[in-house]
Amino acid sequence: MFLVMSDRWDVIIVGAGVGGLTAASMLVNAGVRVLILERNSHPGGTAYVYHRKGFTFPMGPLGFSSPRLIGETLKILDGDDLKLLPVQYRIKAFGLDIPVSLPFWGMAEVLTKLFPKEGQSIERFFEDMEKIVSAMQLPDKDLKRSLLQETFKKSGLEYLSGLVKDERLRRVLGSIGTQEPYSNLSLMAAMWNLMSNEKIWYPMEGMSAFCDRLARAVFGHRGNHQGVGEMKLGTEVSEIRAERGKVLGVTLKDGTRMESPAIISNADYKTTFIRLIDSRSVPTEWYRAVLNAKQTKSVLQVCLGVDTDKVDLSSFNEADRLIYKRSWGNSSEALDGNTELIHPEVLAGQELEISFLSKNDRALGPEGAGVIVIRTEAEHSDFTKYRPEWKNRLPMYRDVKIRLGRALIQEAENIIPGLEKAILAMDVATPLTFEEQGGRSGGAVAGWSWNYEDCPHDRPRELVRTPIQGLYMAGYQAFSTIFMGGIPTAIESGKRAAQAVLMGVGPAEKTMIPAAG
Repeated sequence: MFLVMSDRWDVIIVGAGVGGLTAASMLVNAGVRVLILERNSHPGGTAYVYHRKGFTFPMGPLGFSSPRLIGETLKILDGDDLKLLPVQYRIKAFGLDIPVSLPFWGMAEVLTKLFPKEGQSIERFFEDMEKIVSAMQLPDKDLKRSLLQETFKKSGLEYLSGLVKDERLRRVLGSIGTQEPYSNLSLMAAMWNLMSNEKIWYPMEGMSAFCDRLARAVFGHRGNHQGVGEMKLGTEVSEIRAERGKVLGVTLKDGTRMESPAIISNADYKTTFIRLIDSRSVPTEWYRAVLNAKQTKSVLQVCLGVDTDKVDLSSFNEADRLIYKRSWGNSSEALDGNTELIHPEVLAGQELEISFLSKNDRALGPEGAGVIVIRTEAEHSDFTKYRPEWKNRLPMYRDVKIRLGRALIQEAENIIPGLEKAILAMDVATPLTFEEQGGRSGGAVAGWSWNYEDCPHDRPRELVRTPIQGLYMAGYQAFSTIFMGGIPTAIESGKRAAQAVLMGVGPAEKTMIPAAG
């Protein structure tokens, strides 16, 4: 028997991630009755934090770009300014130490000194990046449109292979790291623009406080809203109900049914259309596109609380975050062919992102201690063998993830001497963690696939509308790429989802989902 709640809401939002909270706040400001349903005990989704042995560790993002968009949005929602700290990145690889948080002209100057024979190519590269960034800001102008259309005829790899001779430089320019270029030119330019011009920022009050601000805005922080906002934490939606191409409401895990003419799903696309909606209610073409669409990889994350007096942190004197790789070449095979186990040394030999997070936020640990986060790419499929069923693990799983975490720590010791002996707290998250706790299908951490063959489009596609009337999407997959970075793209998606609800925008007429294979 179902329990039907008689209180009818104008809009129900499934998930209290950054996109869902933004949409809810905008709707409440516009006089709408909004209910957010969140299965976790906190708002903010993976932008939030968790605690271990007196330390605060990140669930996901370590900062964000596009500070103007975020600051202006929060100013509208709760009237307060957003105080931010700039985050400095450096690449330590190929025997080089390269700052990458400089404007385009500064990057050209630094790289020309390191690669003097490539000076003209470097200058040409950043001139081209500037042109593409400018075209993306005014995509409807004829000249700008033609330039953008030209950019997606070549992959980033094709473009750089014809421009740059030094493979090390090609990787730095093509991935802002150590990998071979993999994206289209538009996305490459967008990522360089975020890193160099917009820069990466960290909220002075911390990520949890940032999420809490968005949550407070839902309840009318300034006290002058016409609408009503309510959020139920620890409340899981088991089904989004639709019939005859129109959304009807949701059913909770406990069987409670709630009615609403409009629903915004802050879950990702695969969760929404494969797990939450009956496939018979979804057009076949759309369902297959979602099912076959490729996403970005996941990560293995090691969070450490350390005694700062026992570890050499000099590598962070000029940077807060390091992109590090010891050996030359790619480490693409993480599985041991004989044992089918993930090989720790191979995983640790990949590109690592190492962040001294408490350099930006001293409140993350007790006095005299700090927080370091190490991340590397990981395949979701390498870990599913340790999960016999959802949220259950085989006994060996813990030993495997600790062994992998230790391998990353030992690799990081090459640039952070004394790290292992300075550890006071340690937590390891695998792709299974990001999938189950973070609600990300396949543990994907950056939305749809960025590979050129999966996403060759010259500009981001908005994916807020769905083929079901009254159902809209918000969050990191509501655009074909996270072209402004994860958090600002989620915020923009929330704003557009709210606008779509207010304007009564109809269903999508064709499939725009990228990377559908």
